Amino acid sequence: METASKKLDDGRLKITVNLTVDEVQQEIDAAYKKAGKSRIPGFRPGRAPRKILENHFGGSEYFQVEATDELVRIYTPLAPDELSLVPLSNPDFEEMDLASEGEPFSFSFSIEVVPELELSSYEPIQIELPSAEPTDEEMQAQIDVLLSYHTTTDEEGNEQKPELTDAWVRERLEFESVDEFKERLADSLREQKGRDIPQLREIRSTQELASRLVGEVPQALVLQTEQDNYRDFFQSLQQQRMTMDAYLEAQGLSSEDFRAIMHGQAEQTAAMALALDALARHLEFVITDEDILAEFAKSGAKDPHQLYENWRSNGRLSEIRQGLARMRASQHILDTVEVFEPGTLNPVSEAEGEPDKKKKKAATKASTKTTKKVPAKASTKADDTSTTTVKAATKASTKASTKADESKTGTGKSAPTGNSKTDDTKKSTSSPTRPAKVDNKKRKETP
Repeated sequence: METASKKLDDGRLKITVNLTVDEVQQEIDAAYKKAGKSRIPGFRPGRAPRKILENHFGGSEYFQVEATDELVRIYTPLAPDELSLVPLSNPDFEEMDLASEGEPFSFSFSIEVVPELELSSYEPIQIELPSAEPTDEEMQAQIDVLLSYHTTTDEEGNEQKPELTDAWVRERLEFESVDEFKERLADSLREQKGRDIPQLREIRSTQELASRLVGEVPQALVLQTEQDNYRDFFQSLQQQRMTMDAYLEAQGLSSEDFRAIMHGQAEQTAAMALALDALARHLEFVITDEDILAEFAKSGAKDPHQLYENWRSNGRLSEIRQGLARMRASQHILDTVEVFEPGTLNPVSEAEGEPDKKKKKAATKASTKTTKKVPAKASTKADDTSTTTVKAATKASTKASTKADESKTGTGKSAPTGNSKTDDTKKSTSSPTRPAKVDNKKRKETP
């Protein structure tokens, strides 16, 4: 098989497949062999001569049609894979002749594929992350929420908010003093921040990379991602035995709000994926067959080599390579990201309204190896993307299908969140909806 591609005016690709005489003959012979298994009067199955079979099935053209259909079925998915392309749409075939014995065969089709966009810059990513230590504002926000839980209403309808005193924390929270309570609260916030920061680091880094994307994200990719998101989302609801109505009520969302969130999430996931593709090409990552086999083995496949052959015969190896390259690109970002304290990345000078270069240089940068874990601060619109959105853009397309069906593969392009409203840092410590959990039992361990 030889393949060639040509870009059309509408952005789609025209792919031409040229097959050899031997490849054509193999399918014509297979068509006669399959027909020979039928019951032909006077002949045992598989023994009828070709002329008899042609008379029985209405002529040689029947076998040409059968062979042509099989050639198109086999080689259509292989052609984009041969060109390292990942399809986004079904093929639109041009008119073709029938395959004939002793002659090569060609056919053409047009298809939309994942585009190769570029980034405006390939310099290391720079992001801001908050301090690992709880701030006074974060501490006070948690205290305010705690006290609001204990607010009562008097007979005249006036709210009576308690004061944080030693007597009150002893009675209500079983701490000896306010200082001890604040110490435990700070410990709880540090622990929560330690859990949040790896996710926030990955989210902000990948979002910053996506902001450098040059070109438009194809709507076909957005739609494909959104469909995958819905599928995975409803599977998650089923596993939790939760109805859609119950979910919407718990999140305080209307169906329109939910659809808007899912669409926005799909747009961002698609942009992140294309940005990672661009970075992987720039870094010249090469995914070998050994890399693919290793990923199949890691996913738990019983026979990685057989699974590899299944993906190859279905024309899906390019998807695996794409996914593994995205994972490497994502790891490269995390290894090279430059982290700044809040407000120190390109701060604006009040006098001139220009970025203060000196302050930027003086800012404490934190590499992946030296930075303390810093958690998410209050969620902003820029951060309203779930960790699963990032993972959707980076994960390889192997694990989703190996256990369910090792012969029928899935792309695994996206994995939506189970909580679209509270994704990313909605539960962060600086904008709480409930007080942090403070373990008062730990006070007994304090000398």
